[in-house]
Amino acid sequence: MGDHDVLEATPAELDLTLVWRRGDEGSLVGELLATNRADHAVRVSSKPVLVACGLDGADLGVQTIVTAELRIPGYVVLAPGERAEAGVSWGGWDGPPCSGEFLVGLPGGRVRLTASGPRQPESRGPATNLWSSWFERVD
Repeated sequence: MGDHDVLEATPAELDLTLVWRRGDEGSLVGELLATNRADHAVRVSSKPVLVACGLDGADLGVQTIVTAELRIPGYVVLAPGERAEAGVSWGGWDGPPCSGEFLVGLPGGRVRLTASGPRQPESRGPATNLWSSWFERVD
């Protein structure tokens, strides 16, 4: 069985951790870490989509910028216990307060989690400046 035959991870098969820290000019930069907690290999495809949630738990409307760089293959395969990391950034925010909760969308499903670190950027900016990168295996 080749890597392309490995099934996409479901939310129950991954432990996801989002860590933010202050970046340049009041932005947030961080990492989304995915750990395979299944007893078999799983595939984690695509760039994750982050949805920032307000104090009421609802979507704040911060859109994820989707960049078009090509990645072949567009996934990582993780054996049990292996980890992958995707870089994330949030340039600015000029809306209601963020609770620190995020919905993370992956091809296998969505997960709600509470991020560690700052809840939102200090800098003011448009609502279309949250982005994520491809997952890379972590040693």
